[in-house]
Formats: sequence, structure tokens, C-alpha cells
Amino acid sequence: MDARQIDAASVAQRLIQLHLAVKPGEQVLLVADPETELAMAYALAAAVQAAGAEYTLALMPSRTAQRATELTPIIERGLEAADVLIGLTRTAGAPTYARKVTELLAARRLRSLSMVMRSLDNWTKGAATADYEALERLGWHLAAIWGRGERVEITSPSGTHLIAGVGKRPVMGQVVIVECGLAREPGREAAFSDGEISQRPATASAHGRLVVDGPIALIGGGDDPVTLEVEAGKVVQVEGGRRARRLQQILEEVPGADHIAEIGLGLNLNALRNDDFEEEKKAAGNVHVALGSDLFYGGDHACAVHLDMVIRSATFRVDGEPLCVEGRLQAGAAGALGGPAGGRGGGGRGG
Repeated sequence: MDARQIDAASVAQRLIQLHLAVKPGEQVLLVADPETELAMAYALAAAVQAAGAEYTLALMPSRTAQRATELTPIIERGLEAADVLIGLTRTAGAPTYARKVTELLAARRLRSLSMVMRSLDNWTKGAATADYEALERLGWHLAAIWGRGERVEITSPSGTHLIAGVGKRPVMGQVVIVECGLAREPGREAAFSDGEISQRPATASAHGRLVVDGPIALIGGGDDPVTLEVEAGKVVQVEGGRRARRLQQILEEVPGADHIAEIGLGLNLNALRNDDFEEEKKAAGNVHVALGSDLFYGGDHACAVHLDMVIRSATFRVDGEPLCVEGRLQAGAAGALGGPAGGRGGGGRGG
């Protein structure tokens, strides 16, 4: 067994025992695709078996943007018998954003851990090394502030200025979803690595300008910021270079992809700046805005994609109260995490 396999086994045991609290006799469904690092799947399977539970490993086809939120019918049927879902697909986020998953979570018949579009490096570096119990406390603290508000305002040094109403429809019992790595009860969803709070903004309320200087799902990172003009909850104009052209292509080819589906605030002080959107969107002080499907967030806008776009070093205000300023958590937020005010993790500077 090489060092990476040893690392995978150790992390998998922690995920199954602590993050998911898998119990003897439970049924755990692992969903992978041909691009998945199977060392992750095998390590999780072994940890599930060691916990006295039973696993099923399902391999689904790779997905393109046109079907990125679709599971296979066989996997959807299998979810009916599952207590726990672990998504490991590398090409798309279907185990997180498929309609069937959101329905079972809402009914509190399932709990899930998303590791979609991630590699083994996401298990062992950066955001993965955080104190997840502390992150959970921070998430609930800030989600309560956000959920009581009426309006969020996002700005950034790169030129973002977006305003949106606060949605009030609970999802999995939460007005603002806390996704901080722990999913121990039915109806809870988390990711790994993790550390964010998020919600679907009030219908048709988002307006302003987004300047995306961080990575974009299905497109990647780069030094070419993408500028989006937003009106009444939809993208009406895209400008920029290579990445903007690819985003415009997706908007033209995928019906409904222009919809503002989610606004999220990263909380993880250990996350890296490495052009990996799954890592960077969790970084403390980064904001992500997603386009496309909002089913996971309690909406009714179905779409074949859910595209997270990262805005670095953001200022995030709720009814004028700053939760972070230029990527730095403010005193109340940092205090809830147990760290100093103004703390910034690797997401602000790192590798």
C-alpha cells in the first residue's frame, strides 16, 4: 500500500465515522463515473464495511454540460433503498443536483456527502484540513444572520456589485443552507472538502454586475475575468476572453442556464487558491454565484447544469452588516470560528 492509499484509507475512515456517522446495518450508495479516482471509492467502501454497514458502488456514464445534473434511472431507483449517498463523479455534479436527490433530502429519507468533481488531493490538502466542528458552528452562526435579513449586497475589488433579495423558503429545514462537512442526520447534506453557507435568492431579485475572477465549473480558472450583467435574476450579457466565450456557448446551448440559482459565501480558512472551483468556493471570503438548476436550493427551475462561479476576496453584506470585507471575515464571524478577526486562509493567497 503506497502513501496515497494510506492517506485515502485514513480520510475515508474519518468521513464515514465522523462526518456521516454511518451506523451498522445502513445502506450506503457510492456513485462514481469513469473519471473518478477509484482509490477514493474503494477506501470509502472499506470504511463502510468496517462500520458494519453495507455499500453499493454504482458507475454511471460521464456527463457533459447538456446532462450534467442527470443520474441514470437505475441509480435513481437505488436511492430509494439508501440511507446515505456519497457522490464521487468527476465529470459532473449529478449526485448532488439531481431532482431525485433533492426530493429524498427534503423528505428526510436520505443524507448525503458530495465529493463530485474532486480528486484525492481534495481529501488531503487545503480545505480538507480544517476543524469541521468549528466550521459547523460558524456556519450556523452566519446563516442565522443572513436568514434574518432582507437583502444581500456583494462587491469585490475586481468590480462585482450584485444585489439580491434574501429567499425565505426553508430547504432541508434551513432558510440558508449550512454546508460545513457534517451530515449525520437524515435530510442533511454536506461536501468534502467543505465550508460554505448558501441559498437561492428571492425570485427574480438579483441584479447588478458580476466580475468572475476565480474558477468556473466546467470551464476552469484563468487570468481572464468574466463580466456578467444581471437583471431580474437572469444573465443578460457576458463579456471577456476565452472563458467568457465558453460560458456564452453554454448559455446558448443549455436552456435555462442564464438563471441565477445560488449565492454562497465561503468560510474555510484553510482552502487554497488553486483554480479548482470546488476548493476555492469554500475559501473564507470568497463568494460563488451559480447559474442553472436551483432544485437543490428549494426552487423549481430545472436545468441540465449548475455552474458555480467564484468571486475572490469579496465583501458580503446583509442589510448593510458586513459578514466579510475584501475576503476577511469580520469580528463576529471570526469569533464564532474561534480565530482572530480579519483572519484569512489559503483561499486568499495560497497555492
